[in-house]
Amino acid sequence: MRFSVAVSSSFVGVALVAASGCPDQTTGERPTTTLTMNTAVIVDENGEAPAIVCPGAVGCTAVEGRLSAGAGVRTITPDLAEPVYMAGFTIGRTATGFHDDVEARAFVLERGDLRIGFVTVDTIGWYNHDAIRVRKAAEARGLDLDHVVVSSTHNHESKDTMGIWGKNISVSGYDEAYQQFVAEQAGDALKDAVDGLVPVTLQAAQTEAAAHLVNDTRAPYVRDDSLSIMHFVDDNDVGVVTWVVWGNHPETLGSDNTLISSDYPHYLRDEVEALLPGTTAVFTAGILGGLTTSIGITICPDENDATIDTCPQGTVARAESTGREVARLAVASLDAAVIEPDVLTLKRLPFRVTPVTTTLILGFSLGLIPRPIFDKGGGQVPDDELDFVTVAGMQNGEFQLVTEVNALRIGDIEIVTVPGELYAELYLVDEAGSSLVERPEGGDVPGLALEPAVQLSMPSSSMKVILNQTNDSIGYIIPRSQWDADAPYAYKPDGQYGEQNSLGPETAGDVARAVIDLYALTPR
Repeated sequence: MRFSVAVSSSFVGVALVAASGCPDQTTGERPTTTLTMNTAVIVDENGEAPAIVCPGAVGCTAVEGRLSAGAGVRTITPDLAEPVYMAGFTIGRTATGFHDDVEARAFVLERGDLRIGFVTVDTIGWYNHDAIRVRKAAEARGLDLDHVVVSSTHNHESKDTMGIWGKNISVSGYDEAYQQFVAEQAGDALKDAVDGLVPVTLQAAQTEAAAHLVNDTRAPYVRDDSLSIMHFVDDNDVGVVTWVVWGNHPETLGSDNTLISSDYPHYLRDEVEALLPGTTAVFTAGILGGLTTSIGITICPDENDATIDTCPQGTVARAESTGREVARLAVASLDAAVIEPDVLTLKRLPFRVTPVTTTLILGFSLGLIPRPIFDKGGGQVPDDELDFVTVAGMQNGEFQLVTEVNALRIGDIEIVTVPGELYAELYLVDEAGSSLVERPEGGDVPGLALEPAVQLSMPSSSMKVILNQTNDSIGYIIPRSQWDADAPYAYKPDGQYGEQNSLGPETAGDVARAVIDLYALTPR
């Protein structure tokens, strides 16, 4: 992401309690009421998604039998009758036409009375309250979904859905009507998926064959090179849905492009569907922090001079070459696919973050970056009281944002979701199981304990997958010891890109602890 929401946070555990009632006038704290987990409750009385565990919660007690799947696709291409400001690079970049449609691609998995929806939208980001908007759209259609996981591809070539890349710095790019349109289209795609549910078998594989197509542009250079594919086939061995997860910014068309496009995911999905006739391809972003990008590497070396790239950054040829090659490598890995057992489980945990970045706090209070703000007692601040949200008040923790993490088990595959762009060193471990986070000399907050790697919290499995930009979009998540906003800089004389678009040095630990608490959740 070239510019993103920046939030720093102090973790608030909300494992099995939800705030309710009026604040105590002495302490300012709200009394808490233990809620029985119920998958029919999309949001609690404060507007946040409550914790759930399936099987175990009301609505998902009998999770047994065959696994079923269905898929659906709807177009979310914006109308250019009014100016459309494109996200991801510079403010005021106005769309002039279309190269290909942007889409909401959905699939649904069901086992027994547990039914989970998955939606990935071709947008730069999708806030938590907008993920809840999609869940409400599914509810309005009577789809009986226990949960909906909503991801953005982090596409840099479509309409701003975060409010940051509008006409100018004083005009938000967030369009309420478009957000609702996307949610309704996602709801329709989920309905198509539910209507198409059939028994399936899961074939899954993971490879590092696409590592040469992605670059890490920030030291220390740590990448998650995994390319994951989950291919759900019916009893005639025909694909129903094929899910590909890979970490690389969809920004190959570059900052000068003014044509609406889904970037390389368009070609990736097209190629998967050509190679596996009958299936619906869904692409979701893996690790994006660092940042992972194709900028700075040669994708299409010239036959006579390997230093010349015949599909340079900023061209359609680069998007197509990247997408199609990743698709071919993913599908080829199915030759060694493992047939997964019929298993489906889910955990969801909300947690809170405290913004500290001045420009973003002003964006929240002015409504330029429109997302719900909560007081420290748990209540949501009304829109007409946002003027009372001061920079100092938010930095001191008087006001917070709500986000969430999820864990899913599909077959023997363990999947965890992160609400932003995680740096790979916060996910991976070395061969000895040790952290890959560094304590560079010159970092702003040296000598601190390292955040636990997310992989260490995940239970053993045949395959581990991490989804970024899922159920929220809160920016880069950088290791605290590598936070380096002030000179002298740790890695480069003039500093590195990242902090200016990040949540703050405490966010990485908050996310890591949220994942630990997520896996400790038990049903009530």
